[in-house]
Amino acid sequence: MANLQYTDTHLTITLTGARRVLGRWRPLTVPLAAITAVRADPAAARVFPGARWGVATNIPGVLNAGSFRRGGNRDFWDVADPDRAIVIELEGAGYDRLLLEVDDPQQAVAEIRARSRAQA
Repeated sequence: MANLQYTDTHLTITLTGARRVLGRWRPLTVPLAAITAVRADPAAARVFPGARWGVATNIPGVLNAGSFRRGGNRDFWDVADPDRAIVIELEGAGYDRLLLEVDDPQQAVAEIRARSRAQA
């Protein structure tokens, strides 16, 4: 699961538990200005994430965690339960998309939209 923390200018994502080892042990920080869209999207979290890039774990139907490349895009995943997944589209950041499992997708989407220039 991903924990989201905010400053005035950045979103910081920290993975919890074993996912830190399987996906990313250091927090991932992205500028709020780089977020172009955010949505709750279980369907996007059910597709094959692509080729692993760096530290990543892909156990189909169980967990996708870490960095993946697909179709020329660089994505960061932390999803075990697609029904609790959000997709954050980025521009000018190290990743093109973040797919994250959060406790409350609707609340996370509303919070990110309120703090960034993101659209639906």
